[in-house]
Amino acid sequence: MDKIHIKGISCQAYVGVPPQERENPQEVVVDLTLSLNLETAAQTDRVESTVDYQKIVEKVEHAISERPFQLLEALTSHVCQSLLTDTRIKIALVKIRKFPEPLRDRIGYVEVELTRTND
Repeated sequence: MDKIHIKGISCQAYVGVPPQERENPQEVVVDLTLSLNLETAAQTDRVESTVDYQKIVEKVEHAISERPFQLLEALTSHVCQSLLTDTRIKIALVKIRKFPEPLRDRIGYVEVELTRTND
């Protein structure tokens, strides 16, 4: 299966269990690995034969801004499901990192990675 990697999408999200994390948006960073058949795109050199990177980034930004989340796991799952609405994408691997304020002096970041398939 062919893959497209999109790394380092920076977004603002309302995510966290402690109230101070949900009061203001915080930066999250998203990495994607999308598995799909890229043979036609490679042969035709036409964007219509693949996923449009800009539209993928916009879809991620929209999914993250749709509503607040307590858990990074729930946010990551929501992004996966949003991406899989494009049936050309067979597997979506999504990693989302956040830099939690309450732990900022003790850790670099927290990251959740989920893989979901389009059945």
